[in-house]
Amino acid sequence: MLAYSNKKGKTVNLQATRHAYAKFIERYSIAFPNSPLLMKDVSNQFENIFKTTNKVKNLNRKEKTRLKRHGDDTMFFRTSVFTFVVKNKQIVTVELSDKNKRHLNKRVA
Repeated sequence: MLAYSNKKGKTVNLQATRHAYAKFIERYSIAFPNSPLLMKDVSNQFENIFKTTNKVKNLNRKEKTRLKRHGDDTMFFRTSVFTFVVKNKQIVTVELSDKNKRHLNKRVA
């Protein structure tokens, strides 16, 4: 189950959009080129990676700029490889957060 604990300690359940799953599949293959992701394992891998994330609390200048694009009610959850963008209890997209691969988020296939 996709969920996080809010400031008050309550569990907030999340849904993931199709776009988020599509971007996860695309960017997983970029992040781990030698470890293919099987279609039957996508939702399990998505959930397992999300469980290891931490909410980004101290936003830097670029992240504050991104809030303007996604909206002020947006939250970012990050691992060393991925950033999950959450808005209105939905994971709307998954981005690469690895410093050496961030430029690949804009890659056109």
